[in-house]
Amino acid sequence: MKQTYSLCVVAFLFLISTSISAQHKHNQRYHSINGNYYKTFYQANSLSYDLFDDYEYDNRFGSYRFLPTAQSIRYNRVDGLFVGLGSDFTNQHSEILHIGGVEFDGFIGYSTGQKDWQYRAAASKRFGQWLMFGGILTNSSTTDDHWRTGLSENSITSLVAGYDYHDYYKAEGYGVFTELELGKFISIGASYNYTTYSTLQTNTEYSFFGDGNITRINPAIDATTDIATQESIGLKLLLNKKGYTRGIITNKLLVQAELSDAAFNRDFNYNKFEITSLNYIKLDQHTLFKMRLMAGSITGEAPDFKNFALGGIGSLRATGFKFYRGNRMLMSNAEVIFGDLWDYDDGELEIDGLHLTLFLDSGWSDFVSSNSNDPFSGFESFGFNTLTHNIGAGIGTGVVRLEIATPLSGSEGFTSLWVRLNPTF
Repeated sequence: MKQTYSLCVVAFLFLISTSISAQHKHNQRYHSINGNYYKTFYQANSLSYDLFDDYEYDNRFGSYRFLPTAQSIRYNRVDGLFVGLGSDFTNQHSEILHIGGVEFDGFIGYSTGQKDWQYRAAASKRFGQWLMFGGILTNSSTTDDHWRTGLSENSITSLVAGYDYHDYYKAEGYGVFTELELGKFISIGASYNYTTYSTLQTNTEYSFFGDGNITRINPAIDATTDIATQESIGLKLLLNKKGYTRGIITNKLLVQAELSDAAFNRDFNYNKFEITSLNYIKLDQHTLFKMRLMAGSITGEAPDFKNFALGGIGSLRATGFKFYRGNRMLMSNAEVIFGDLWDYDDGELEIDGLHLTLFLDSGWSDFVSSNSNDPFSGFESFGFNTLTHNIGAGIGTGVVRLEIATPLSGSEGFTSLWVRLNPTF
């Protein structure tokens, strides 16, 4: 019986990789903007599309989407094996329904761990090329940790090695959203969201090899409650949504706010602000510099799962998992990659064969008591001497990378070894 279950899980995870890979061969080529030609720099989970998809990245950088997406086929310690059907917000045009002028996205599936059905459904209508309105209905487990490891990567490490690097919660509710595109570089999104968040329990300890950390307790949404209903306004500003590149430099910038303060009179009153910047510089045909900058601030009293957490895989790689927590956060990840870089006509940037990576992770997070609604307040306790620094190196291909990281003198942490599958950064 156990062997049959394992074979079924492997088959479904294989579908993750094959179905997803097929979606990335329709990339745009060169675009003329104000008389200048730009390539589209598709930098999603890593530098290739051999195995995994870029919708995880695009979800973070979709200017109107509020709740993180979830794959229709996945495996983790909360859902167990989740089997579903749907488009997962991956396709510009829905394959579920065909109604002229209206696009549908979503999924429906069954969680063997929770023993329940989950779904997400959204419909949107575009007016010209610049304005869109839509609505969404959801009842699904999800995670905010997709920036640490990709969803596909986490499913495979959970099943094979017993390492689940995400924490989960149930999100049930609805929302309406709009997106305004000002040219090809600026996208502004807004949403109203009514969501009930619930704590989820760890439901499986199964993995092929080893126990890893799959037995780790899935944390409650807050120390005081296992359920919370929130209303919020979501605001997002995205610069260079498509990742256009001219010359050797590519930049993306996302500014987002979740406003759930006293005006809604719900379980928690808070406002959350985040900034993420992705920067890529092609130094020569064999050298690429990458940097991710993240900053965040929370005013008011947010539930625990909304607070920031740094440390571990995809973050501060030589620091304990989510070791640093707070309502203020600053982090940078800088990498230099050496290898044979290839620019294709469709804008893909790939590394041929083995590549070497040198990296520096730096971060700070702390809880700041403040009665101010100013998100810029509370950073007075930050200084360069309060930063935690990790350094390391990696070697790999476009699909698999082996990383070793160690803390610098005076930093909390320990030497760590990671096996990554198309890292999210």
